[in-house]
Amino acid sequence: MSGTESTASTESEKKFYDGGLKFSCRQCSFCCRGFPGVVLMDETDLERLAKWADVTREQFIQMYCRWVESDDGFEYLSLREKRNMECIFWNNGCESYEARPVQCRTYPFWTKVLESRETWDEEGKSCPGINSGENHPREEIETELSKYQARNPIKRRR
Repeated sequence: MSGTESTASTESEKKFYDGGLKFSCRQCSFCCRGFPGVVLMDETDLERLAKWADVTREQFIQMYCRWVESDDGFEYLSLREKRNMECIFWNNGCESYEARPVQCRTYPFWTKVLESRETWDEEGKSCPGINSGENHPREEIETELSKYQARNPIKRRR
């Protein structure tokens, strides 16, 4: 490969979702409860959620967040879970729906889920909204994926 070639994805690059992907949230709560998870927070998420909760940034972190260790030498800010592994904001629905983090807003259009038809279908084994309902065109999928990838999670050195 010459120095002028790019390995970055281009609009003309063929994707398994060129014709779009079907997804409609069934409000099953799979993505919000029942297993341990990490919902990484960036500054925009934190600001939006603190405003929603009518607390300061620091109060929000203390009340609703935890630090998650990573192999890269940092800890990342994540929403807490309840003892039963539900999201801290799950209560027969998302209490903070309008203020939810980008990670939640962009599901299932995440990097790992969109790696291939196989990873998409595998996610669909747990999420009944995948491969059913509304067809989302490639442009919309890539817009949501870009939002997900543009996150800059809050971190601190361990």
